[in-house]
Amino acid sequence: MSDSAAALEPTRGERGRLLAALMARFFGSGFWAPLQVLFFVRIADIPAFTVSVGLTVATVVGLVAGPYIGGLADRHGTRNVGAAVFGFAACASATLALVDSVPTFLLAITLISIGRGGQAAVSGALVAAVAGDSKLDFRARVYSMQNLVMTIGPVFGGLVLQADDRTWYMVAVAVEVGACLVACVLVASLSPRPSTVPKTEHASAGALRDRPFMVVSGLSGVLVLFDAVQTVLLPLWITERTDAPRWIVSAVFIMSSVIVVAFQRRVSAGTEDVGAGARAMRRTAPLAVVALVFFFSAAYTADLVTVALLLSGLAFLTWSEMCFAAGEYSLSYGLARDERHGQYQGAYAVGVGLGSAAAPPVVTGLCLGLGPAGWVVLGALLLGAGALVPAATRHAADAIRASSRSVDDPRDQSGRV
Repeated sequence: MSDSAAALEPTRGERGRLLAALMARFFGSGFWAPLQVLFFVRIADIPAFTVSVGLTVATVVGLVAGPYIGGLADRHGTRNVGAAVFGFAACASATLALVDSVPTFLLAITLISIGRGGQAAVSGALVAAVAGDSKLDFRARVYSMQNLVMTIGPVFGGLVLQADDRTWYMVAVAVEVGACLVACVLVASLSPRPSTVPKTEHASAGALRDRPFMVVSGLSGVLVLFDAVQTVLLPLWITERTDAPRWIVSAVFIMSSVIVVAFQRRVSAGTEDVGAGARAMRRTAPLAVVALVFFFSAAYTADLVTVALLLSGLAFLTWSEMCFAAGEYSLSYGLARDERHGQYQGAYAVGVGLGSAAAPPVVTGLCLGLGPAGWVVLGALLLGAGALVPAATRHAADAIRASSRSVDDPRDQSGRV
């Protein structure tokens, strides 16, 4: 049966299979993520600087590829293209076993990054197709489970790090490949969905040229700086600038995951329209700034007060993260053209992905390099981006309405914004 068949109503079983597919993908990513740099440097003997630059360039290539792959899903059906993308990701991950030089390293990471960019686009389109009107609640559920699975994966990855042997790294590669194959099979088992744009339409990534939409994506990329505060800055800050016990580093990650699993769907409730989504995104900034105040203050206290400040800051930072996720889902779907969810989900990931890639050096450079002034600058960046989101969202929504009127008007069938 082809994807041109009539769309079927979403079922609980299909949502369960899609959730299982995405959890397999996240488990594989979480398992491999802490291993990849050490594998390239210690096992494949690639210079560390080459690894750093190569991973950055490959990430950008993958982000740009996402909207184009999402466009294929719009034209040829989310089920078929989604299964193909996960299958491609499995083959790309398998090339890690061949890495023994700089050229093979560059080939492997480029293929893997293209697969990841495609997965981000088709995953968003699959959620829109399978979850229907409940896509925001479903995606909040996915994010909750993602936090849990991404916490479990690195635990098993730590066993490979302890062994520090090529054989065990190849086992980890096999796990990553297997996770992608499981996702491929599960996505292929979904009911076919029809293409949402003509298959004869010229391949493009028009969402990247939707300037109002990309402005919202770019502002999200600034706000996502908060993520590096927890993953990069906080471990360094706790161990080097406070007297807190080192186990607090692990505790904050566990505490954050537990909070997200417990409350993400509750925080996301009521953000179905883009106005509410923009307000949720705007709340990301002041909550993150409160967290920064707690973290910075912890360097000037001792004992239980330090621990209390760090955990309090972590609670506000996680609240900020949940608001960001709720706003991200609302805006990425609500500001997308209904017939081009694959393309728009991939395009939205560009701004967020570039922000995530830039976040570690920006956050550490400001907060560890510039001292107190750097913390103020980081807070100002977050507050400024958050304040601009509602206006940018209104502009993007107005552009959608203008485009719809243009398409409906028989005097102008261009559909351009």
